Amino acid sequence: MKEIVQWTAPSPFWAGSSGSGEAVVREAMLQPAILRFATDSFMEDFMNMMINDPARLGDYLALPETWRGPLATVAPVATVPPFLLKNGGSRFLPTRTKQELMRLSSGPLEASLNVQSNPGGPGAKTSPPTLKLYQPAHRRFYMVAGCLVCRQTGLPDHAVAGNRQERVNFVVRRLRERPADGTAQGATVRGGGLTLPGTSKVYDELAFVSTPGNKGWQKLEGGGEQLVKDEEQLPLSPTNFTDTDERQRRLFAGLIPVSKREAYMGASLSAAPSKNGNTQASTNVLPKTARKILFRTQVSEPWKRVIDRAFSVRKAIGGRDTPTPTQLTGQLKEAREQLQVSSWYILLDLAKFLEEHVSDVWKAIVNPALKSTLSGSAQKNLLAALKNTVADATLINALKSVFPDPIIYSAGSIKPNLLEALKAIKNPQDDWEVRLDNVKTPYLRNDTPLAAAWPPFLFPIADPGVIAPQVPNSVPPLSASDDVETETEIKEPAPADQDEINHQQAHAAVDRLTALVVRAMPTNSPTAVPDPPLASQKLLENGEGLFVIRFIYERPLCGPLEPPEVSKPTVPFQMAGYFDPDAPARPIRIALPIDISPAGLRKFDKNTAFAISDVLCGQMQRVRSMSFGDLVLSVLPWPFHKDLSASAPDAGACKDGNGLEIGMICSISIPIITICALLLLIIIVTLLDIVFKWMPYFFICFPVPGLKAKK
Repeated sequence: MKEIVQWTAPSPFWAGSSGSGEAVVREAMLQPAILRFATDSFMEDFMNMMINDPARLGDYLALPETWRGPLATVAPVATVPPFLLKNGGSRFLPTRTKQELMRLSSGPLEASLNVQSNPGGPGAKTSPPTLKLYQPAHRRFYMVAGCLVCRQTGLPDHAVAGNRQERVNFVVRRLRERPADGTAQGATVRGGGLTLPGTSKVYDELAFVSTPGNKGWQKLEGGGEQLVKDEEQLPLSPTNFTDTDERQRRLFAGLIPVSKREAYMGASLSAAPSKNGNTQASTNVLPKTARKILFRTQVSEPWKRVIDRAFSVRKAIGGRDTPTPTQLTGQLKEAREQLQVSSWYILLDLAKFLEEHVSDVWKAIVNPALKSTLSGSAQKNLLAALKNTVADATLINALKSVFPDPIIYSAGSIKPNLLEALKAIKNPQDDWEVRLDNVKTPYLRNDTPLAAAWPPFLFPIADPGVIAPQVPNSVPPLSASDDVETETEIKEPAPADQDEINHQQAHAAVDRLTALVVRAMPTNSPTAVPDPPLASQKLLENGEGLFVIRFIYERPLCGPLEPPEVSKPTVPFQMAGYFDPDAPARPIRIALPIDISPAGLRKFDKNTAFAISDVLCGQMQRVRSMSFGDLVLSVLPWPFHKDLSASAPDAGACKDGNGLEIGMICSISIPIITICALLLLIIIVTLLDIVFKWMPYFFICFPVPGLKAKK
C-alpha cells in the first residue's frame, strides 16, 4: 500500500486531544506549533528540555503578550541523571504523575484554541488577539516545531531519506485580505482562501519568491497547500527525544526569522507565473528601474538639493532690508563658491553615469561625428537636450562682474551649455576625476593659487542671483511604456511668488533630464547596478502584515508521483518592528562614573583614540576658533549677518612648523564621554519637549540609598 505521510503538531501536544471528538481540536493537532523563548540561551534551553523533560514543551507555546502583560517565566528544566534517561526517566520521576503529564501535554492545544476562538471568556465579543512575534533585540526568540508521521495507527515517525535527496523545510507565507465580494458569512470559500478562527474575513496566501534581481510576494491561486517555484525555504533541524510513552520520537524545529520583517514587509507583489513556467517581473523591477534609481541617487536628487540651497540663499539676501552692494557681493561670492563646487561633482557623476549606462550618447558627446550613429529618437533627444541646456548671457555676465579684481574667469571660461561642461569635466587629458577626488584646498575664486587646484571653467547648475541653466521644456513624464517603474507625483500647492514658481520649475527641469536619460538607456545592459533601495520600492499593503508558516516535505526523485507534502498553516502572527510599542525591552544598564570630582575623574585612563586626518584636523581647528556669537551672527539676516568664513576662514589641512601636512591621534576617556552624552541628551530632550511633549514617557528616576560618590 502507498505510504501516506502528514505533518502534525509536536507529539508532546497530542495527549488529551485525540479523544476529544472535536473537529477543531483535531485540526489544531495538525498545525505546527510556534514556541517562544525569552533568553539568549534559547537553543541550549530547548535541547536541555527535549533531553530531560519533553513533556514541558507546551510551556514554551507562543501566546499573545506585551511588555505590560508578559507571559509567565518558564521554570528551568532539571537535569535527569543519565541512568534514569536510559531506563525511561519519566517513570522514575516522583513528582511526575500521569494526570500531570496529561495536563502538560493537552494544555498547549487548549490554550491556543481558547485564544483564537474565545479570547475574552464565555460570552465575550471582542476580537481575538493576534499573536505578535518580537525580535531578538527584544530578547525574544521563536521556533516553529512539528512532527512528520505516517498516517497509521500510533502515528509513527516517518524517516527522511537523505540519500534519496529527501528534505524538510518550512516557508513563511503572507496573508492578504481578499476584497469583499458579497459572499455571505459562513458560505463556502472558493479559490483557496483561508478563513481565520473567530472572523469571517477571507485571506489569500502569498509565497515569498526569490529570483535573480527580484524578491516579492506571489499569490497562490490554487490554495496554500502547494509549493511554488523559487519560493524561499528555511531550514528545519531534527531533534530526537524520548516521549512520555517512552517511545523514541523525532521533532523538526526551525528558527523563525523575525529580524527579516522589513524585507518581508517591503517586498512587492510579483506577477503569477505564466503558462510556460516563467515568472514575470513585477512592476518595480522593470529593466531600467534599478539604473533610474541609481541616476536619481547620484545625480538628480543631489542636483535638486543644490537648487534648494541656491534658492534659500536668494531668499536670505533678498529680505526686507536691502544689503549694500559690497555686502551683497560678499554673500554671493561665498554662495557661488559652494554651489560651483557641488556643480563640478554632480557634473562628474553625470558624465560617469552616461559613460557607463548610456555609452552611445557619451561617445557622441566626446566625438560629434558619431551623432549619426545614434539609434532611436530617445538618444538623439537626450543629446539635443544636453546641448540646449545653456547658460544665458545674464548668468555669464553675473559670473564675470562679481569679481572684477582680479579677473580669473573670462567669458570663454564659462561653458555655454551642459554638453560642453560634461566634456570638460571628463576630459582625459586633464584627469579631473582623479584631481577632484584628491583636492584638499578650499575653493576661493579670487585667490589664483587656490583656484588653480580646481577646474578652470564655470558651469553652475544652480545660482542664487539669476536663473541657472535648465533642461528645455516639452518633455513628457515617464510612464510604464518606458520600461521603468514610476513614482506617484506629489502635487504641491501653487506658489504665491515668482521665486517659488522658479524653484518648482527648476526641480521640474531636473525631472525632465531624468526622463530623457531613462528613455535613452538600452533596455538590457550588461553593466551591473546595485539593487533598488528598500525606500524606493512600493509596499505590498499598509498596516501590520499577517503571516503563517507551513512545513514542507519534498521527495524530488519521485517526480510528480509524490508532490511536496505541505502542512496545515500555523496560527496567524505578526512580526513586530524594532520600535514596536508593545515589545518587551531588553534591560540595558549603563554605569556612569560615580566620583565626578576632579580627584575622581583624573583616575580614568584615556584609552580610546580617534585617528584624525589632516583635512579633518584643519576643520576642527576652524571650529575651535569660532565663538557662540559667530554662530548666532551667521544665521541672522542683514545687517547683523556675518559670514563664518570671515570669522573663521578655511585654512585647509593642519600643518606643522615646517609646513608638513599632518594628522592627529587624540585620546579621550570613555567614562567622561558618557557624562557628556547624558547631559546633552537631557538638554536636547528638554528643548524638544516643547514640540513632542514626551518627558512623561521618556525619563524616570528611582532613588537608590547608599549610592554615594565619596565614601
